[in-house]
Amino acid sequence: MMWIVLGVVVAVLVLLFMFGLSLPSRQQVTRVELLKAPVAEVWEALSDLPRQTHWRTGLKSVQMLDDDHGLRWVEQPERGGAVTLRKLKELPAQELLLEMQQGSSKGTRSARMNAVPGGTRVTFTEILETRTPIGRIRARMGGGLDQRLDSFIQQLKAKFAV
Repeated sequence: MMWIVLGVVVAVLVLLFMFGLSLPSRQQVTRVELLKAPVAEVWEALSDLPRQTHWRTGLKSVQMLDDDHGLRWVEQPERGGAVTLRKLKELPAQELLLEMQQGSSKGTRSARMNAVPGGTRVTFTEILETRTPIGRIRARMGGGLDQRLDSFIQQLKAKFAV
């Protein structure tokens, strides 16, 4: 009886591994949002990293790292593992491109801003590369990347909905 149970467990693990291998390693999500705030205020909210703990729910702390001239930092969420981020490109009040690393996943997050009547139009794009098959499954559980970016945008919008 024990051999049957062990065989079933091994079969399920092999199936999960094979399913994870069949998933693409790269995910991309893009959202275009209108924020009812001037470009300068949106830029400040996105680029003032330590203050993001005030408006991002679930973000416990932001620790700047001294080893890369202020271009690298670690975000510690309330749940889950720490995320190391690095600024790749910064055009004030126009574009911010960040590199993210968490466990076996690596990706980028960008925000491009344009002033429009009524506020700021921001194009958010997040790309995630996950190397391991099990990591690919975990990255898609519960909405994964879509849900994470949508949550970030809703929190940013709430900051300006005063």
